[in-house]
Formats: sequence, structure tokens, C-alpha cells
Amino acid sequence: MTETNPTNVATNSAETYPEMLRITVGSVETAFEAATAQLDSNGPSEEAVRVFDSVADIRQLLTDRRLELMRSIMTAPPDSITDLADRLGRNYSDVHSDVTVLVDHDIVYFDTDGRAKRPVIPYERVRIDIEVVGDAGSEHAAVS
Repeated sequence: MTETNPTNVATNSAETYPEMLRITVGSVETAFEAATAQLDSNGPSEEAVRVFDSVADIRQLLTDRRLELMRSIMTAPPDSITDLADRLGRNYSDVHSDVTVLVDHDIVYFDTDGRAKRPVIPYERVRIDIEVVGDAGSEHAAVS
């Protein structure tokens, strides 16, 4: 019997992932609408959406080091976290911690082969979408 693990890319074959991951700021309603749209589509949707409460939450998640790690994985998936750490010139513990955070947010997944776990990002692109608009009731701009 095969164990199901949502962080394992083999559980959800690469064909089931959309081409793009969009990371944005929005309300609970926005997140619900995005999830519903993804579920309602036939086959893979055009984009997967991760909605955060604030720009600060996105900044906390997507540090320069984690963005560097994401670029490296997307350019050439490493054979392991150790391989990724060596490639980035960082220690294993810090890279493992960063990968774990990105796995927890459904950005990085693992391609598992026996005991080996290859970190992968199954999207061709990741887009960070933050809209800045003027507040209709004020002269100050608001970030949403």
C-alpha cells in the first residue's frame, strides 16, 4: 500500500500542478474564492494561489535566502537538501529549515525515491502579486 503524503510531488504527479504559483495578499474570502476556482476547474488550473493576510507575512516567508533557494530548485532540481546546501554554499541545517518552511506553505514538495527526498517546485513560474491602490475614503494609498 502506498502512503499518501501531500508534500510528495509523486503523490500528485507534475501534470496535476498548474504552470504558475501566484502568491498574494487578500482576505479569507479571496482565499476561499481562489481555492474554489482551483477545485472547479477540469484538469490542472492555470495557476495555484496562496493567499496571505498581509504583505508583512509574505516578506517574512520569502526572505532573500529563500528566494535564492527557490530559484536554485527551479533552475535545476537538486538531488537532495545536502546537494542544495552545497550548491548554495550554506550549511545543511539552515537550508533544511528554509525548505521545511516552504514545504509547510505548499511551495516546495519532495520527489521521493526510497529514502532520498529531492526538493522540487512543480511550477514553471512563481509570481508575487501585491496590489497597491488608493483608498476611496482617504487621500492615503492602501496596500491590499
